[in-house]
Amino acid sequence: MRRERALLLLIVAAFVASVAFAIAQHVPFENDETVYATQARAWAAGGPVTGVGLQRAPLLPAIGTLVYKAGARSEWPFRLTGLVFGSAAVVLLWALARAVAGPRAGLIAAAIFAGAPTIMQRSAQFMTDVPATALLLALALVLWHNRARAGPALLFAAPIAAAAFYIRYASILPIGLLVLIALVLWHDGLLRDPLLAAGTIVLFGVLLVPHALHAIHETGTPWGIVTYSTHSAGRRYVGQALLQYLAWLPFALAGPVAGIAMVAGIVAAAVRRSKAATFIVAPAAVDVLVLGLTEHGDERFIFFPVALLCVAGALFVSQIATPKRLVAAVLSLGLIGAGIYTVAHTGSARAHRLPPVLAGRAIAARAHGPCTVLAAEIAETTWYSGCSTYPFGAPAADFAVFYRIGGVRLTGQPKDPPAGAVQIASSRSGGRVVATVYALSGP
Repeated sequence: MRRERALLLLIVAAFVASVAFAIAQHVPFENDETVYATQARAWAAGGPVTGVGLQRAPLLPAIGTLVYKAGARSEWPFRLTGLVFGSAAVVLLWALARAVAGPRAGLIAAAIFAGAPTIMQRSAQFMTDVPATALLLALALVLWHNRARAGPALLFAAPIAAAAFYIRYASILPIGLLVLIALVLWHDGLLRDPLLAAGTIVLFGVLLVPHALHAIHETGTPWGIVTYSTHSAGRRYVGQALLQYLAWLPFALAGPVAGIAMVAGIVAAAVRRSKAATFIVAPAAVDVLVLGLTEHGDERFIFFPVALLCVAGALFVSQIATPKRLVAAVLSLGLIGAGIYTVAHTGSARAHRLPPVLAGRAIAARAHGPCTVLAAEIAETTWYSGCSTYPFGAPAADFAVFYRIGGVRLTGQPKDPPAGAVQIASSRSGGRVVATVYALSGP
């Protein structure tokens, strides 16, 4: 047990080191990060919230509010949230795989998941996907431990599931899948105490009442925000994301080690058809299928299925006669490779995300009191300028920003600045003009 914990600590330490190094690069926020940070700032100190859509769940901004009130003004304190939840996800994945198939499977699963470059990269951001994955893994672990004979610990499933939902509304799908499949497989044990089962369901329902009231106020129905989130997906055609996910296997989705392990785990589960394998693989497969048909493709949308399939891969590897040193070498190379990828990707993202920072500084230096900006990058400009930001064509504003990324003008910008505009800043990066700021006549 002591050796097992030491190895787990080593895996987590390698993961934390890579993610912390990426955070330390101080790369500007990307779009989704600015949305949650802007909402957090507005709740903590007031200010504009332009760019924040109805589909955004409230728990991550609520955490960000505490971070902001603690003095955070730059990116890295917010991103520590991702690091904490990412590390928790690695540990929870170890615990789930260990509970299902023993210590060796637990360590292999943790190393596979921690060595997924996409997981490392997103754990260095202020985003909802990694936190939701950690909470869903905790829910799966609670259901697993209560499958044979449910005890009072089953009640923890309710607040954990509610937290996953409030972190990311799309979590309602894997929550439902986990519960449904667990009931199909082990209904005798989970429903042995009807009052306990009913109490867990009622508690979960009570915890969702605030969301239902908010949804009724905003959309007219308790489920309106969830369906709005689905309708706001940017897919071009039904099944677009599913084709992308299949094309990304086995390497692009989560790196070569995790990708190969996931494919092996799926095949092994299909062949063996055990209850344990079904509980791990079935929710992942259905989740990917439904999201693939309803959303646009993004690897972060399916982090929880990826996590479960890493467990499936670990079950397969732990059960075959593979030399321990070979397994350790492959997993170590995966962790090292993921760390290198994360650091390299973080550095390359800086140039792309720098224009709103430069434009925001120019505007903030000249703005006095509440202000409005016209720009194509709405959420980013709102965060870095501190001004309400709207797309071009909106009513009169105080400033306008014209962005160029890689020397190319962004879409959604007029050919010429508004009449009466006066150029006040021309921001450069890498020898190119990336943002031009104009002062307007105002209202």
